[in-house]
Amino acid sequence: MEENEVLFKNTSKMNDEEISVFQNYALKKTILITSILFTLVFCGVGAGFCFIDLTYGIIFLVCGILGGFVLIPFLMKDSVKKQNKLLLGDKKYLNTFEFCEDYIFVTSQATSSKESNDYQEVASQKIFYRDIFKFVTYKEFMFIYINARQSFILNFRGMTKGTIAEVIELLKGKGIKFVDKSSENMPSMKVKK
Repeated sequence: MEENEVLFKNTSKMNDEEISVFQNYALKKTILITSILFTLVFCGVGAGFCFIDLTYGIIFLVCGILGGFVLIPFLMKDSVKKQNKLLLGDKKYLNTFEFCEDYIFVTSQATSSKESNDYQEVASQKIFYRDIFKFVTYKEFMFIYINARQSFILNFRGMTKGTIAEVIELLKGKGIKFVDKSSENMPSMKVKK
């Protein structure tokens, strides 16, 4: 086998929706902790006010529960979506992942506008397996973390050579930490023999 032979290949589009899926996964704990703290503070204040004025106490309790478990998660997710639209602008992106024996070669392409299909290469990067922090599967996506906060987003449906199961086995075989957060059946998970 040649050292630079492409074992598996994936082409995944990247837009604000794909990034929002990643950020919702990454922010799940933050949103939960923020919601709980917000609710506890307002409910604590509400409980204290119940001894002074029952009406204000109940208002604080209701605000704490509604704000903590409805308003805060909605506002945080909406803020992430708006931030992604500003970050990506009016372009379409494609990331191509070529899995070789010792590294992954990632090529990013972008269009000049959302309506056009004039993809131009904007960046490329070689990532050695030893430098990968971890990889996570979530729904029909794989996040390949290059550090604790940054990752590449790979869509299972974008496999053009091999299957996602073979990619997972390759990465596991390289000793990379694997976290499986898939709540749905993963497409193309059967390894071809």
